[in-house]
Amino acid sequence: MLAGLGLTLHGIWRDEATHSLAGVALSMIALTVIILTVIHHWITDTSIERTALAATQRAAQAEQGRAIAAQAALECERGRLYRALAADRAADSLRLKAERERLEREFDDARADLSSEAMEIFASWVVGGKVKPPEGHTGNLIRFPRQTEERERTPTPQQEQQPGQARARERGVVGP
Repeated sequence: MLAGLGLTLHGIWRDEATHSLAGVALSMIALTVIILTVIHHWITDTSIERTALAATQRAAQAEQGRAIAAQAALECERGRLYRALAADRAADSLRLKAERERLEREFDDARADLSSEAMEIFASWVVGGKVKPPEGHTGNLIRFPRQTEERERTPTPQQEQQPGQARARERGVVGP
């Protein structure tokens, strides 16, 4: 660049147009190269962006570390809660079992007391003559007319079988 300026001044001083024109051209080429170098450096210089990217990556890694630590703490707390719930369920189960056994004992005792009291009352009624024991009473069976006629006509299995000629009718066997 300085050479172009020097050549241009020398051409102007001596009044030589070719030297002046060559100096101007040389200065323009030098300025173009300088401008292109600055633009190239400006375009390809990513140091600021790299610095920002590095800072962002560090922040992301720190956040990721905090997230992993929080997740581990959450899983640990969840496990502790599940163990506490299981212990509570086991304790409740034992309490319910003991309560059930106590209530069953109380119920059995109350039932035994009521039963003995009822038997004493019944015995006092029987002794006092208020209640008579039941006699050999058979139940009333309602017979339908068709059933009574069929029963009277059909002989019983004992009447059918004669000694030595027993048949196994239940199994479908037919004898000679």
